[in-house]
Amino acid sequence: MLLVTNGRVITRDADNAYLENGAVAIDGEKIAEVGDATALAEKYPQAEVVDAHGGVIMPGLVNCHTHIYSGLARGLAIKGCNPTNFLENLEQQWWKIDDNLTLDGTRASAYATVLDSLRDGVTTIFDHHASFCEIPGSLFAIKDVCEETGIRACLCYETSDRRGDEKRDQAIAENAEFAQWAAKQDSGMIAAMFGGHATFTLSDETMDKMAEANNGLTGFHIHVCEGMNDVWDSRRNRGGISPIERLLQHDLLGPRTMLGHCIHV
Repeated sequence: MLLVTNGRVITRDADNAYLENGAVAIDGEKIAEVGDATALAEKYPQAEVVDAHGGVIMPGLVNCHTHIYSGLARGLAIKGCNPTNFLENLEQQWWKIDDNLTLDGTRASAYATVLDSLRDGVTTIFDHHASFCEIPGSLFAIKDVCEETGIRACLCYETSDRRGDEKRDQAIAENAEFAQWAAKQDSGMIAAMFGGHATFTLSDETMDKMAEANNGLTGFHIHVCEGMNDVWDSRRNRGGISPIERLLQHDLLGPRTMLGHCIHV
């Protein structure tokens, strides 16, 4: 038994939302009780005590969209990288990073991201991963790090046409294989979605392949309208419709789908 005590407790319970001097009793992997610090200390005298020193005790934060592949990019300077717009930023920086990210690099990035997350109170992450240098096994490598460190994670791979059909097909396969694995495990700690990059890097054929490979197993996690390139591509090259309409036409939009960025929707 673990007792986190001597703190201001935020419970998210509508009937008892805040405790000025509260404590949380934890039994194994479950919250056993939340209440007054003095009362819980008397009830659980044998518990190991963690002193919050008057700080805030609250449920873990959820990061609904992150990129583990950028976990080691802080302070990075890439020769020739001087972007003036969204697409140039992708081409000169982010795509260069994931084009060179090996499985070992993916693991290292996962450790950096997850450990920083836990330090800052984030206990659940939704990751949208890309490592076009080495795709097969990348989600499983991240999963291993998440299991080792104890963070809850929902993972997907960033399907894209930007590096050709072979890489696209590997990305689709990685999504499908990981989603099937996660569904069988049903662990409550590791889950899957089916990832897609911005719609301007996804052909109609690729969208259909994504829907077929997923076969209704899980929701999609897709970048939408982060830059105007996404909007212009759909309007000018994909039948004059919006990116959202394209997703709808190809069965990628629904109650379990999560769209990231959405700046120019």
